[in-house]
Amino acid sequence: MYEVISNSLKELEQGKNIVLATVVNTKGSTPQKIGSKLLIRDDGSTVGTLGGGCVEGDIWFESKSMLEENSDSETRFREYTLNQELAEQEGLVCGGTMYFLLDKLIPENQNIEHLRSLQNSLNGKDSGKSILTLVNSQNKDLSIGIKKTYDFENTNEIFNDELINETEDIENTISNRTNKCIKLKDGNEWYVEIYTTPATLLICGGGHIANSLAPIAHKLNFNVWITDDRKEFANSNRFPHAERIVNDIPESALKSLPVTENTYIIIATRGHRYDLVATQAAVQTKAKYIGIVGSMRKAILIFEDLLKNGIPEEKIRAIRSPVGLDLRGRTPDEIAVSIIAEMLMIKEGGTGLPMAMPEKIWSKIISKINNSLSESKTGQQLSISRMNDQDANFLRFAEKHGLTIGAIIKIIERNEQADSLSIKTNSDTIVLGLSAAKNIEVCDA
Repeated sequence: MYEVISNSLKELEQGKNIVLATVVNTKGSTPQKIGSKLLIRDDGSTVGTLGGGCVEGDIWFESKSMLEENSDSETRFREYTLNQELAEQEGLVCGGTMYFLLDKLIPENQNIEHLRSLQNSLNGKDSGKSILTLVNSQNKDLSIGIKKTYDFENTNEIFNDELINETEDIENTISNRTNKCIKLKDGNEWYVEIYTTPATLLICGGGHIANSLAPIAHKLNFNVWITDDRKEFANSNRFPHAERIVNDIPESALKSLPVTENTYIIIATRGHRYDLVATQAAVQTKAKYIGIVGSMRKAILIFEDLLKNGIPEEKIRAIRSPVGLDLRGRTPDEIAVSIIAEMLMIKEGGTGLPMAMPEKIWSKIISKINNSLSESKTGQQLSISRMNDQDANFLRFAEKHGLTIGAIIKIIERNEQADSLSIKTNSDTIVLGLSAAKNIEVCDA
C-alpha cells in the first residue's frame, strides 16, 4: 500500500491526474482481498495490483476513460462478477463478486494534503488514521465518495458525526485494524480503511526459533524487532532484516520500545530464564498478540505466577501458550511456521480451520463431470459440452438439428431394443443411435 500511496502523491505534486482503484468488498472466491489498490497514471502505467487478469483490465480501461474526461475529482463504485469462465481464467474454483471504488484525484491542495497525511500514517509519523468512504447510499442527498477521516487517538469523533448513526461495528473494525465494508441499518454502506505502520513482530530472545521466525515475518511485511541481552545472539549479522535490536533484559527492553495495538510479541528467552518477567512486562503493553514458546507445563507455571502477581485473569487468558497452530512441528523452522500462521490468523481475522472444499461445491463439481450422451436416462435435461466425432457429415447433421456445444437437450425416450435415444432440442426432436450418442459428451444442465 505504501508504494501506491507514495507514487500517487508524487503524481499529484507533479500536477498530474490519477485514479486510485480499491477493492472495498468481496464475496466468494476472488483474486485479491479487501484493501488491495491500483494506481492508474494518465499515461496508462500502474502501481499495485487488483489481482491481474480481466478484472484488472476492465478497471484499467474505465480508469483511463475517467482520466481522459475533463472533469474534476470524482468517485465511481463498480461491481464485478466473476462468472464460471472468468473464474477459470483467474485460477479460481467457483468465482465470486468484487466491489471497487474508483477515485479520480486532481492536483489540488486538498487531495495532496490528504495523501500526504496517509503517507505519514504509513511511515509511523502519527498514530494512524481510519478513512470512512460512503460506497452505497440510500439517501439521494448523499453522494458516494464522501470521506470521513479519524485519527486513531480521536475515534470519539465518530460519535459526533450526524451521517453515521451506528458506531459499534465501525469502532470494532478500527480497533482490530482491519479493512471492512459495513452496511448500517439506514442502508448506507461505509468502507472502513486503515492507514498505519505495518504490523511489528517483537521477539524476546535471539535463539534458534527467533532466527527461523524473523526472516519469514520480514517477507510477510512485519517490522522485526529483536531483544536479547547477549550481543553475540542479537546482532545485525544474525538478524539482517531486523529494524531494531535491543541488547537488554526483556522487562527493560519492553519498557523502552513503542509497543502499540499493532505489535505482536513472541517470548522465547534462553532456557526460559526470562519468560516470566518478559510476559509480565508484555501484558502491561497494548500489544495485539502475546505468545510464549514452551510446553503446556511451562505455561501453567507462568500463568500461576502472573495471577499471584495481580495480573487480571482476562489478560492472562488472551496469551497464546503453547504458541502457534497445532501443526505438530518440532524443529525451530516448523515451530516458526506454526507461530506465523497463528499471527496471520489474528491479523487477517481468519479462523485457523482447514479450507476444505464445501460439500455443495463438490456436488457441483460432480454434476459437471462430462458423461456420454449414450448413458443418459429418460427425462434428463442436459447440456452438450463436447463433440468427439469430428466427421464433417456428422457435424453438419448435429448443427442442423441443434446438437451444438452449450445446447440444452432433453431425453424424451430411451429405446434399448432399437439402441436409440429420442432427443428434444430447441429446434427439433430427433432419434439418435446410441453409437452416435457415444461421441457426444454432456453434463447436468
